[in-house]
Amino acid sequence: MSYLSKDEKRKAILDATLSLVASSGFAGITARKVAARMGAATGTIHHHFSSLDELKSEVIRHAVSTTMESDVAAVKTLPPYEALLKILRPSQSANREFETRIWHSAADEMWRSEALKAVYCEAMHSLTDLIEEVITKGKEQGIFKPTLATRLCAWKLIAIAFTLSDYTYLGDPLLNLQTIDELVVHDIQLTLGM
Repeated sequence: MSYLSKDEKRKAILDATLSLVASSGFAGITARKVAARMGAATGTIHHHFSSLDELKSEVIRHAVSTTMESDVAAVKTLPPYEALLKILRPSQSANREFETRIWHSAADEMWRSEALKAVYCEAMHSLTDLIEEVITKGKEQGIFKPTLATRLCAWKLIAIAFTLSDYTYLGDPLLNLQTIDELVVHDIQLTLGM
């Protein structure tokens, strides 16, 4: 690992941690496990992060920024309805299962750490702001006619999409990804008065 720059080492640590979170959750993260995943010494982790809370917080920021990049690009290039479909339909992300595991583990872990809670809440508000922006744009264009406040619509749609994404793991044959996509689309249309 010594041939990497400081920023590259830090990113490698974040990527290794994300990989571990996807397989065993935030609660199972230790500096030793991250170092082993990287093939590095434990001191490398401690050199770049002062605590596990700092590492976990940065992992959430790293994961969110990666996901948000594609969502922000969709908002800029797609019409409002298509942008919402891109952001909210579970099938629209090639890494949906990976992302879902990260988000759910972070949601669970935030109750153990105020620092993580602050980062998780910041991330959720950023996503809500983005969706609210899309809904506002759609309202201005006359596409959306919601009966709820725009921000409440954004929260509702996030809750539906995230919750239904979880349910694919329940093993109900009727609740596959295609059906969940259809339910999310139906709820978008209903919530936004389309």
